Amino acid sequence: MRFFLCFTLVVIFTLLVSALFEHGRLVFFSREHTTLLKGFAISTVLWGHIGLAYHIYSIQWIAGIGVTLFLISSGYGLEASFNKNGLTNYWKKRVIAVIVPYWIIYLIAVVLIKSDYHLRNIMNVLLFVKANWYIPYILIIYVIYWFLKVIVLKFKLSQGVFYGLLFACFSLWFVIVSYYFIIESAPSLLARQMLAFPLGILFYDHYDKIRLFFTSRSLIMTILFLIIMILGIGMNVLINKLDFISSLPNLLNNILSLFTILPLAIVVIRFSCVFYPLFNNAGFKFMGIVSYEIYLIQYFSRDIVSSNSLSLYACLIVTLILAWGFYWFYSHFKKILMKKL
Repeated sequence: MRFFLCFTLVVIFTLLVSALFEHGRLVFFSREHTTLLKGFAISTVLWGHIGLAYHIYSIQWIAGIGVTLFLISSGYGLEASFNKNGLTNYWKKRVIAVIVPYWIIYLIAVVLIKSDYHLRNIMNVLLFVKANWYIPYILIIYVIYWFLKVIVLKFKLSQGVFYGLLFACFSLWFVIVSYYFIIESAPSLLARQMLAFPLGILFYDHYDKIRLFFTSRSLIMTILFLIIMILGIGMNVLINKLDFISSLPNLLNNILSLFTILPLAIVVIRFSCVFYPLFNNAGFKFMGIVSYEIYLIQYFSRDIVSSNSLSLYACLIVTLILAWGFYWFYSHFKKILMKKL
């Protein structure tokens, strides 16, 4: 544990130093701001998964905060894109930005690293059977969002009706997940993220009010965010420490889990606005730019972690180098795909 703590302190110190190389005030949920949030998010995911590979099991809820930030940013980004371009090239963009990189990295890993040439396993990758849970999760979100926007455009429905349909779809999905897609090692892993994407949509549609909510430095707002933070931490403690809660029906347990990770992600967004000179740093910017590549690669690179404490640093460095290399390669390949498809 002490070696992992040392590793954590080194990472934090490096990120703090990188704050010296970025300056300027952030515009709330601008591309720059969401890139930094994604950088923070993938840092928690990578750190949490390296810790898991090092047999540190009590920190995974922190990685969940990062996933929530990704989903909020995705909801905001899709709604912004829809209001600018409608559904033009919707699936073309999703396939090129999300699916093709997943296929390339996972196929390379399965065939070259794991030496698994069986056609069935290759098909499992192509059909997302072998994907980490987040990949099919975000694809389902894309389908739901696209389907609802098609209905809205076809029948000229109001934004209020869209919200109602969105809530209905995510509620149904929440119930299905609670009964039929329980992961034994993390029962609430999928369900606790259900409010994040819709919240991102609200961020865009009510931008001015949301911006004031997060950027206000009044005492009342400071106390409110402190309460939100206590709520998130308290709910995490209650769910993880009280045995009777784990014995509750899955649906009720998952409803409680909605108030564990999301409040803490909201506090992180508040922190990024109020303490922007610290949050606006080169480390988060770099991590945010290659965040999706890091997520894909770390699924395999964390196998580097062993009982040797130096393997923690090796895993981190190898993951970042490979992620940047793939990002550089694919950014050129993506331009070709956008023109030809």
